[in-house]
Amino acid sequence: MILANKVLVCALTALSACTSAIAMAKETPPLGGQPKNFVVPETETTTLENGLSVTFIPYGKTPKVTLRLITQTGNIDDGDSVWLSDISYEMLRQGTETASAKQLAENVANMGGEIDTSVGMDSSYIGMSVLSEFADDAAAMIADMVMHAKFEDSDLARIKADTQRRLAVSLSSPSAIANEAFYHSVYGNHAYGRLYPTSESIDALTTKATSEFVKTHIVPNRSHLYVSGVFNKSEVSSAINAAFGQWKAGEAVERKTVLTQSGPSYTLLERENAPQSTLRLGLPTIGPAHADYMKLNVMNTLLGGAFSSRITSNIREDKGYTYSPRSTIVNRVGSGMWYEAADVTAESTGAALDEIIKEINLLSTQAPSDEELSGIQNYMAGIFVLRNSSRSAIISQLAFAELHGLDEGFLKDYVKTIYAISPQDVKDVTERYLDVEKMHLTIVGDTKTVTPQLEGVDALKPLL
Repeated sequence: MILANKVLVCALTALSACTSAIAMAKETPPLGGQPKNFVVPETETTTLENGLSVTFIPYGKTPKVTLRLITQTGNIDDGDSVWLSDISYEMLRQGTETASAKQLAENVANMGGEIDTSVGMDSSYIGMSVLSEFADDAAAMIADMVMHAKFEDSDLARIKADTQRRLAVSLSSPSAIANEAFYHSVYGNHAYGRLYPTSESIDALTTKATSEFVKTHIVPNRSHLYVSGVFNKSEVSSAINAAFGQWKAGEAVERKTVLTQSGPSYTLLERENAPQSTLRLGLPTIGPAHADYMKLNVMNTLLGGAFSSRITSNIREDKGYTYSPRSTIVNRVGSGMWYEAADVTAESTGAALDEIIKEINLLSTQAPSDEELSGIQNYMAGIFVLRNSSRSAIISQLAFAELHGLDEGFLKDYVKTIYAISPQDVKDVTERYLDVEKMHLTIVGDTKTVTPQLEGVDALKPLL
């Protein structure tokens, strides 16, 4: 009996050791290898007589194709009517001289897709993804919408009503309020600094204004049609020439140098008895065409742009001041800015800002370790490759490079460039571009709670 018990104990001990080993193996996965460089698909680009560029991107094996007409226009061209571009693009979906909005939607649905529009600050698009056999029909439909939209008052009235509701929701958000004030502190009255319209300006929009916007800004010589996926190039090329050949060219895009406003500045917007303070701290930096851009990108990811970044680990994990802080690089044509955003508990406003500034100053005086930087590089390289594994993503990357005047090496060597950045590079760009004493600080929160805290943070004194 005693011998049997010993055998049982030994068996249980062995089983426990085996179980522990299995658990440890599950908890410690093998280290992943370094992501491979992103392979840009082969492309072929032609230009129509009216200036429309067309790029064909054979990609994948699924019998689908994405067509996207990208135009260098957007909120940059709104003038005094902020969101005019958004509403104008929405009007393109409301029907043409030969097809109603319902007919357009049904036609593209029968092709296995749907109409897609997106308006950005400097670049906007209209497009669709359909079954490969309908690529030529999709090209004709996109051309019909941009060349023969009908611009009915009844459609505009409905869109304006929807826009008013969307505006009201946006402006009730502390985050939107903070963004509006912060962007204005950096870009002033430039279009880059005006994010939201007024209710009155939306009411004042007319069908003529939307029609004129389309006629003036959505023109072939400011546009690029991308065709990505599986398709018959000869057939699609013929369809594009037939559909877009009569599209009349407009004035070429002309952009002036963007003047940013240097800090320091401080804006506190009252939100009485708010349990949280919404923070924006940052300054203008550089655009994607600058030689330091990729170094700045790596620095941002390490400092505050990833879940494992320094600022996030500090004020979220260690201090518990906030749930989702994040730093961001905003890309604009010929310009850019960096900022940290966070919603922190009201009583931690001063302490959170103090920690954010400490992290910035630490990275500007002390290079990160090779191990820390390597982890960030692996993360960025892996995300970049995964992010570009689709027809639409490849179009977006090519369009980004064109908008910012980047050569083909930007995408081709993206991963290699990331791994070539050294700890000293990260330290140097932090010191060069993130001067806390030149930053803009915007806070949406309870004044009586926030103000006394800020006065006790020595690092904030140059800003206040």
